[in-house]
Amino acid sequence: VGVLLLLLGKIQIGFCWTNHPCTTTVPTKTTTIRYRRRRRRRRLCILSSLSSDNNVGYENDDSGARSQFGTREYWDDMYQGMGDFDKDEYTWYFGWSMIKSYFAEHVPPPSSGGSSNSEQCRILIPGMGNDPLLLDMVGAGYRDITAFDYSEGAVERQAELLSYDPAAQDSVQLHHLDARALKEEWNGMFDAILEKGCLDALYLCGDGNVEEAAAELYRVLKPGAIFMSVSGVVPGDLRKEIFSVDKYEWLRDGTDDLKAGCFVWRKK
Repeated sequence: VGVLLLLLGKIQIGFCWTNHPCTTTVPTKTTTIRYRRRRRRRRLCILSSLSSDNNVGYENDDSGARSQFGTREYWDDMYQGMGDFDKDEYTWYFGWSMIKSYFAEHVPPPSSGGSSNSEQCRILIPGMGNDPLLLDMVGAGYRDITAFDYSEGAVERQAELLSYDPAAQDSVQLHHLDARALKEEWNGMFDAILEKGCLDALYLCGDGNVEEAAAELYRVLKPGAIFMSVSGVVPGDLRKEIFSVDKYEWLRDGTDDLKAGCFVWRKK
């Protein structure tokens, strides 16, 4: 009960509505029709990348969940408009404006004049939900982003959000996957991971789930890659175990941050 109340309190604080292009009013009827058709075409192009992984290949068992926030049914219902929050768009914990300096410090966008490595940086976003983070990152100049969620409704809603930015079609790949069973071919593929609340939800799924996901995320990171986590529910002792010093270098310890901690590690 204590964990549930804690999470509820953090969600009340951490979720916030942001004004993105999806809230823009188009002035005329003709322009609106054309605009919607272009968005629909972009959305279909984005969704077309899902063809081979429309079915999550993980046998999900929520029987040991610590709260409803650790069940897939809860999130599926939310993205269908039957949850506690609006299905359209939520920012989990902090928006991009609050965390971009920490991320860009270690993963500079190409437009910042960083090293040649940053030009080809591959970024993974686990449990993306309907957070406008992807739109913000594309706007910041990141052009090689892979994102996934185990809720099909989240993937469809994210495709809708990305359709507002033509640049997102070539910059973001969406997948319907479970963090505990990622693609085998992703082994050592990514230069950076940025997660916000995904590990918290996995912790609430029950014993062993967040550890299993963390092992998969470790597997798909390159040596020397960056892992940034915004988390407020995973216990500190468990976090230290998952991101042990023999596997990661701790670059930023967010234990004392307000609302949720912003942690940054480098894979050894």
